[in-house]
Amino acid sequence: MPDTPLDAPGLSAFGSLRAEDEPWLRACFTLPAEFERVIAPRSTIIFGGPGSGKTALHQETRARCFRADGWPLRLLVDWRPAPLAPSAPADIAWVKQQAEQLFDRCAATLAEMLAQSPAIYADAPLWAQARLAWFIHQCLKGDPYLRFGALLDPAQPGCVLLTQLFTRPAPTSLFSEAGPEQVIAELTNALRATGLEGIWVLSDGLEDWSGVDAAAYVRGLGAFLSTLPLFEKAGLIYKLWAPLTFEAELSRAGGLARRRVDSVRLQWELAALRQLVECRVALALGEPQFDLAQLCPVAEFLPWLEKAGGDVPRAWLDQLAPLVKYYAAHGRQPLDAKTWLRLRREHPPRIYLDETSTRVLVGGREIDLEDLPAKSYEMLRYLYQHAGEVVGKGELYYQCYLGLERIPRTAEDKDYASPKDYEGLIDTSLWRLRRAIEPDPAQPVLLVSKRGHGVVLNVRW
Repeated sequence: MPDTPLDAPGLSAFGSLRAEDEPWLRACFTLPAEFERVIAPRSTIIFGGPGSGKTALHQETRARCFRADGWPLRLLVDWRPAPLAPSAPADIAWVKQQAEQLFDRCAATLAEMLAQSPAIYADAPLWAQARLAWFIHQCLKGDPYLRFGALLDPAQPGCVLLTQLFTRPAPTSLFSEAGPEQVIAELTNALRATGLEGIWVLSDGLEDWSGVDAAAYVRGLGAFLSTLPLFEKAGLIYKLWAPLTFEAELSRAGGLARRRVDSVRLQWELAALRQLVECRVALALGEPQFDLAQLCPVAEFLPWLEKAGGDVPRAWLDQLAPLVKYYAAHGRQPLDAKTWLRLRREHPPRIYLDETSTRVLVGGREIDLEDLPAKSYEMLRYLYQHAGEVVGKGELYYQCYLGLERIPRTAEDKDYASPKDYEGLIDTSLWRLRRAIEPDPAQPVLLVSKRGHGVVLNVRW
């Protein structure tokens, strides 16, 4: 593990568990096996589910684009394609609009980089200087003085250069009808003359657009990847971090089909996951290293953690958080079986049911529907809709299993059945449900029985 940073987070390392809130993350982050493919000089889409480490890899990729002294190795552009309106066609006009927005972002990033490191421009050949100035004039939208006011302060190192770039006319490098691939070729050639390796466009947080219209967004992104000829030009590399739910649709995009864009699915091997969480615990406790066996030597602990956490780093860390805090608060004494069982009952894995896609997630594990018969799934859906409530076996039988609107109370009521006639059926369905969702069905923490009353599904938001 790297040296502990001066601003070590302590137990707040188990706070939000969001990479964007963790400036010290590189001190305890373990790279997955696919990372070499992620940073290869090739346009790539990195697919991953919630908590899989997409943002952390995005940050690590950004860091690899600079030397240790902060000098840039390439023009690093943060940009996300805009969502496509549900009724709008993903035609060439829309793709060109996206290209214009991308070029504007490239021009703005170039201006910011030259303002912060004016030597890049000063040391470049005159022809490269002219092309860089031309690209900024050609592609930057809006009033540059409004967009870059802070960088035009006389105290800033690049104030004079930026003022010159904005005020002096730039010679024309290309004819006005030049296509986007020709424009970007002019820029990449000029950047290489300054010693930079080209352009990397990084797009994280694509799932943030999902609330708009996920299907339309994926359709537009697929069109962009399929038709934009910029992927043919060496020196312009795209790195897009996308939710796993986009994978099937985007895999049909022409860019992927023709191998212009590579794809990586984030998957964590057990050894890497364990190393990642042990580094995080060590950082939180201020220790040079840590073994999870120090936390809880109970034989069932690690198998349970592997089942609850699946292959998702955040799910592992979420399950460890209360244990580490208890460990730190009680003299760093290993947790015994009784304490561990109590803490995991108080802090069960999160369960999420997506009725639209019929997906069930428990902690870091997606439940295989083959392990969840249809009636058990319907029972889970009913309990999920009544999360936190005690639901009796009669309610499960009549309203969930039979789909009745009301529960018969007496033998004279239609559809009435004696409890002894249906309790065995409900118990079997509950047993199957526990076997599918519980990390340890013998010690349930999600679907808990309340003797004489029914069962309750513990859902932690």
